[in-house]
Amino acid sequence: MTNNKNDRKYKANVRFRKHAFNIGSLIFCISMGILLIISALFWLRPKYSESEKRNLASFPKFTLSSLFSGDYFDGINLWFSDTYPFRENLVKVSMTTKKLIGISDKISHYSETKNEKIPEAESQTQNVVNVTGIQENEVSSTGSKDDLLSPALPSAEETTKSKSNGGKPIEQNLGSIYIYDNAGYEYYNFVKEKADKYAQAVNSAANELKAKNINVYNMLIPTSMDIKLSDDVRKKLNTSDQNEAINYITSKLNGNVKPVMIYDLERAHKNEYTYFRTDHHWSALGAYYAYAQFCSVSGQKYESLTKFTQYKFDNFLGSFYNDSGKSSALESSPDTVFAYKPPYNVSFKMQEKGSSSYIEWPLICDASSYSSSYKYLCFIGGDNPISVATNPSVTNGKKCVLVKESFGNAFAPYLTCNYQTVYIIDYRYFSGDITQFAIENGVNDVIIQNNISMTRNSDLISLLSENL
Repeated sequence: MTNNKNDRKYKANVRFRKHAFNIGSLIFCISMGILLIISALFWLRPKYSESEKRNLASFPKFTLSSLFSGDYFDGINLWFSDTYPFRENLVKVSMTTKKLIGISDKISHYSETKNEKIPEAESQTQNVVNVTGIQENEVSSTGSKDDLLSPALPSAEETTKSKSNGGKPIEQNLGSIYIYDNAGYEYYNFVKEKADKYAQAVNSAANELKAKNINVYNMLIPTSMDIKLSDDVRKKLNTSDQNEAINYITSKLNGNVKPVMIYDLERAHKNEYTYFRTDHHWSALGAYYAYAQFCSVSGQKYESLTKFTQYKFDNFLGSFYNDSGKSSALESSPDTVFAYKPPYNVSFKMQEKGSSSYIEWPLICDASSYSSSYKYLCFIGGDNPISVATNPSVTNGKKCVLVKESFGNAFAPYLTCNYQTVYIIDYRYFSGDITQFAIENGVNDVIIQNNISMTRNSDLISLLSENL
C-alpha cells in the first residue's frame, strides 16, 4: 500500500515538473519573442549614449561593395549590439549595481598611467590680447523665445560649498578624476614620447602646407585642473604642470607652425565661468578668449562678444558627473551652458558619422529640452567627421580648416566672424587626408586645436597623424 502511494506521488511530481517545465519554456519563448520584436523596432533604438558621451553606431548604408566585402553585415551586427532598446536604463542599472557591491569604473577621457619629468624648454609665453571684461548688459538678445532665455552673463566662480560638510570643501580622489569643492578636475600626466609624436604630426603637416602658402596654427588648450583649481591645492596633487608641458611641446614645433599660446590668458580670466564644474570641457566664454588670442596671433580683428546673442541652458551634468558614478557633490552643483550666436546669418551643414551626405543644422541649436548630459551638443551639432559653416556677410574670400576634438565645438562658431568658409574636421572620425583637403579647397589657414590631455593619448595621436 505504501509503495502504491509513493509511486503515485512520484508520478504526480514528474507530471508537475513536466507541466512546470512546459509553462516555463512557453513563458521563456514568449519573452524572447517579445524582446526580439522590440529589438527590431528602429524607433526604440537610441542614437546617443548619455552615460558614455558618444554617438552610437548607425545602421549601415547599403552598397554592393560593402555587401560583397562583408562590411555591410558587420555594420548591422555592430548597430544591433550597440543600440539595443532601453540601453541607457540598463547601463544605469548596471552602474548602480556595481556601486552597491563596491565596484567602481573610473574613466579618464585620455587615460595614461605614466607621469614623466617635463624637459626644460624656452618659455613660449606670448603677449596676450587684452580682452576686457564683459558686462551683463552688454550681451545682445533678440527677446524671442526661440533665441532663449536670459541675457545674464555667467558670473565669476559659481562654485558652492557643501552644506552637508559643514561648509568645508569636499575632496575626493576618484581614479583619474579629482573632486574639490563641488567641481571635477582631470589629472594630467606628461608623457614625453607621446608629446614628441604630437609635435612631429603637426610639423609634418605644416611642412607640406607651407609649400602651398597655407598658414598652420597650433593651439594647446589647458584643462580646468591648471586654470580653475587654486595653486596651493593643485601643487599637492600628482599632476603635471600643464604650462610647462605646453611650452615643451611648442618648443618642438618647427618654424612653419605658428603657436597660439592661451595659458596665460585663461589664467587671467580664471575667476570667470570659463570651464565647467561637472564636465571636462571649457565653456563658450573660455573658448571666446582663445578666439581673441588666435585673432591677435593671426593679425585679424576679433568680434566683440557684445554683438553676439546669448543662449542659456541650465542643469548641465557632464562627463565628470557620469564618470564619477553620479557624484552627489557634482550633482548638487550643476552647470549652465552659455552659447553665443554670431551676429550674422551663418549657414551650417554637417556630415554625420557613417554618411557621405550633409544635413542642414543650426550653428547653435536650442538644447533647452535636451537631457542634462546633452547640453554641450548645442555647439555645431556635436562631434561629426566634417562640417561646413558659410558666412555670406564676410566677403574676403578667406577659408580655414579647424582640426579639432570636442573642445573645438565651442570655439568653431567664432571663426565664422572672420572667414567666409569654415571647414570643421574632427580627426577622430574623419576618413581622409586633411592636408590634401586643405590644399584642394584653397584654404588660407589651418588651425590645429587640442586640449593638453590629448597629447598623452596614443590612439588619438595616431589618428591625428594618420589624417593630417
